[in-house]
Amino acid sequence: MSDEKKLAIIATKGSLDWAYPPFILASTAAALGYDTEIFFTFYGLVLLKKKLNLQVTSLGNPAMPMPMPVPVIMQSMPGMQSMMSSMMKKKMKSKGVASVEVLRDSCIEAEV
Repeated sequence: MSDEKKLAIIATKGSLDWAYPPFILASTAAALGYDTEIFFTFYGLVLLKKKLNLQVTSLGNPAMPMPMPVPVIMQSMPGMQSMMSSMMKKKMKSKGVASVEVLRDSCIEAEV
């Protein structure tokens, strides 16, 4: 029996809010010595594109906290998705969380 620690992660969605978990988990596990792999489903493949233009999916995530009560109809208005994506990127940066691109590069460097 092998003592090698292994971890498999499945990336199922290609949106900004769903891009962080697989890359954070994978880069952390690799740093801790795990042999780590990420499996990208059809919708997750977008995370492998050279140039990322990821957006938040508030309409697909009813548990997402909003800074104020925002009715669903307002979330579907033009420009709201871009505004919310920008807000999330700023919040993550202010909390010291690396960008998705940096996390992805860290995973590649760690041979995930």
